[in-house]
Amino acid sequence: MEVRTDVRAPVLELLQQWAANAMPVASRSLAGGRGGIAVFDLAPSLAVVLRPGRRGGWVGRFNRGLYLGFEPRPFSELAVAEIIRARGVPTVEVLGAAVNWRAPGCYQGAVISREVPQAVNLWQYLNSIGASERVRICAVAAQVTRRLHDAGAIHPDLNLQNYLVRRGAAGVEVMIIDCDGVRLRPAFDRDRQAALARLLRSVHRLDSSSRIVTGECIEALRAIGVADGT
Repeated sequence: MEVRTDVRAPVLELLQQWAANAMPVASRSLAGGRGGIAVFDLAPSLAVVLRPGRRGGWVGRFNRGLYLGFEPRPFSELAVAEIIRARGVPTVEVLGAAVNWRAPGCYQGAVISREVPQAVNLWQYLNSIGASERVRICAVAAQVTRRLHDAGAIHPDLNLQNYLVRRGAAGVEVMIIDCDGVRLRPAFDRDRQAALARLLRSVHRLDSSSRIVTGECIEALRAIGVADGT
């Protein structure tokens, strides 16, 4: 198990409970993820999300939680999230990670992050606002993605549900979430174009009729495909 030192005691205890299959009752649940999101109030100022690793796609039909490898992905996610946050990329705080080895090279994993209150994913947010605001928020999401690329990181699965949006006193904040698999290396033009293509596939899957994500929104998102200053 790996836990940030500033929240070590409460986060470590929750991870140990997860590892022992003795989880406490969640304080509340949120929609999203693969199977929902459990939120735990560990202290008056510390609400966290525990996210067990769950497989998606066709693999997830047969194997929901087992991963192969000797370099567990949860630990990589914790490290990468800290690095890109330090480089100025808006993302959630990952506080801890744990792995249960089921056999040599076969494990289950979990990650704990700080809850972002009153935040929803980008697809949910776009459904809740008017057309002109949607274009503006898509432009902000594109800008945040370019910051990720310019910081030397590549997200393997950008889609409308891997952005988190929160409206606060200072305006609307857009964050990139789910750093599992994020690679730390320079983003070339082909990487930026591939990220844009993945995001547009998710747009088509969720909104094939372009009822919410209109052509103007798509044009705003296309800024992902170029580097800042070009």
